[in-house]
Amino acid sequence: MEETPWQALLERGPQFWISRLGIGLVLLAVVFLFDYAIDRGWLTPPIRVAIGLALGAVLALVGLQVRRKERWFSQVMLGGASATWYITGFAAFQLLHLFSYPLAFAFMVMVTVFTFWAGIREDGAALAVLGAIGGLGTPFFLYTEQGSLPGLVGYTCLVLVGTSGIYLLKGWRSLLWTSVIGGWTVLLLAYEGLTPGDRWALQGGIVAAWLIFWLVTVGRESLASDDPARWPRPQSRLRDVVQQAGLAVGPPGDLAVLTAALPVGALFFARAVWQSGDVLWGAIALGVGLLYAGATAVVRRKPDLGVLASAHSVAAATLTVIAVALLFGHDLQILSWAALGVAFLYLGGRLDDAGLHSCGHVLFFILAFWLLQRLAGGEAAEMAVFTGRGLSDAAVILGFLAASRWSGNDSAKWYLLAAHAAFLGWLWRELTVLPAGQAIVTASFGVYGLTLLVSSAKTRKVGLATLLIAVAKLFLVDLERVDPFLRILLFLGFGGLFLAISYYYRDRWQSSGGDGATPDEASES
Repeated sequence: MEETPWQALLERGPQFWISRLGIGLVLLAVVFLFDYAIDRGWLTPPIRVAIGLALGAVLALVGLQVRRKERWFSQVMLGGASATWYITGFAAFQLLHLFSYPLAFAFMVMVTVFTFWAGIREDGAALAVLGAIGGLGTPFFLYTEQGSLPGLVGYTCLVLVGTSGIYLLKGWRSLLWTSVIGGWTVLLLAYEGLTPGDRWALQGGIVAAWLIFWLVTVGRESLASDDPARWPRPQSRLRDVVQQAGLAVGPPGDLAVLTAALPVGALFFARAVWQSGDVLWGAIALGVGLLYAGATAVVRRKPDLGVLASAHSVAAATLTVIAVALLFGHDLQILSWAALGVAFLYLGGRLDDAGLHSCGHVLFFILAFWLLQRLAGGEAAEMAVFTGRGLSDAAVILGFLAASRWSGNDSAKWYLLAAHAAFLGWLWRELTVLPAGQAIVTASFGVYGLTLLVSSAKTRKVGLATLLIAVAKLFLVDLERVDPFLRILLFLGFGGLFLAISYYYRDRWQSSGGDGATPDEASES
């Protein structure tokens, strides 16, 4: 039986847990030392800071000395040294007011650089993650009311460049995701205090974060595809957990999620920063969508990056759908979405792109609810059929029919059923506005049901069900709302129709039986 990530974690040796417990207790001792010294007034501020610096230095020296014999213990010591120095720098500036801001900031940057260096040297992803957290958190550890948003964004981008460079070299997913979450969190916090003069700075940070994470993700996977020995893919705990949950995720599966989500999140973030018109952002979304469509063709050239190529196609499809929503009104929007849904299903099947195919299904799922809302609600039109709403909804229904061809065998029947139900609703909404509209709706149901009944054996049951729906409408609606004379004609017409149908099928049953007997007569004989 394959070992789960949680079992592997529980089966680690005692030294793993004891070392983590030990360094945790040491760090707590540092915190308690500062607190106790402040309460008692035993130590002057310089001595307190010196103790913290010295303790960090001792831990670092021990870590560097034992690296050849016990690398795991070396990483624990070096991580403890970095954490001790971070705490010391924070206390020296915020609590003891011993360091000036430039000195404290320079010290924290040096600690971050040391932690990154130690992570690369010791091949320790945890050290690099600690450096990323400390580096991105430095402006908040040293927070002052005189802070500059452009300075914060610029510094954050430099840290992200550093962490992305380490990821490119080592391929540590934990570092990448820490950078993604931490970087976007910093930018979101910067948005809270945004002023009109700082918009361009924050916009630059959004674009930089998007490009950094996108390019380093695709670049690292491309290098790993070309030379796996030189650029190996380390085991991903997150992917293991997802696979244990029963989901099929390829080697770059978590990166595919990141690739597809990045441009969409960046687009909406930037739109919130500027709060400008929809047309501009629709054009931007369309342009970025075309960029990702081109990138899809490039990434697809590498056979083992199929999941990542699919992620680019999903991003392109999503951005195109968003662009249509921002550029057009409701009638053109729903029509364009239907066309895009058909295109996604067709291209997804043609290119064997599961992601793009899924985008088509999701889009038609949204369209089904939107079409239901349009058919069931809204004001009555002054004209039947030949309105923007009437023609666009009819085209969407045709889109469902077209989608059934490329949706797959299991899904085709649902698309056909949705198109059938939507067409009945469309007939009801559009024809009701005519004089004697309810009678015309019932008659149209009858004509439509009869057409389905006689056109094909596959649609015969659906046609008969449609005729029964028309009969139900006769009793539930038309008895009260239809003119008596027209009601008589409808009852006569449907009665004669059902008699003709029964005779027609009786004739067919006789011909299929070959002896001219009715089903009852055949059973008696």
